[in-house]
Amino acid sequence: MTDIQNPTDWSDYDFLEFEAFVSKVHIEGFTYAAENYGPKFEDPKLQALADDLGTLRSLYLENESKVDNWYEQVGPERACTLHNDHIDERRQRREDACLFGIRCTDGYVLTFDSEGFRDRQAAYLLENEGKGWRVPAVLLRREVSGGEWTDERPATAAS
Repeated sequence: MTDIQNPTDWSDYDFLEFEAFVSKVHIEGFTYAAENYGPKFEDPKLQALADDLGTLRSLYLENESKVDNWYEQVGPERACTLHNDHIDERRQRREDACLFGIRCTDGYVLTFDSEGFRDRQAAYLLENEGKGWRVPAVLLRREVSGGEWTDERPATAAS
């Protein structure tokens, strides 16, 4: 990522993760944002703070003004672009972390955190075929985050 004028000693990713959280707090309120959109930091120490509602509130109160000042400094257009780019990167990281997937008949790959959940979703989609949802063709697995998918077995209603 290019220089984002990060006002903290956190990584740019962690700062933008916090900025995304602050944005949600401004829209949804602190408790709802914390329960539904809590930050997922790279730094384990920051993540430990974020995992506890009380320490997350303290982190928020101590650093919200840095986000507000940063927004004024970089300007709304650049801040919006950086925010959106970060959300895209976070989504991609989450997708890459999934080791189980379903390749659908249209070629789209659905990703899952666990084999069991993937198998239940495949069965559900197959049971509801014809209702406008994607149709599972092949169950997938990969050995490492972001690695290549390997066909595990055809998706069938008895998955």
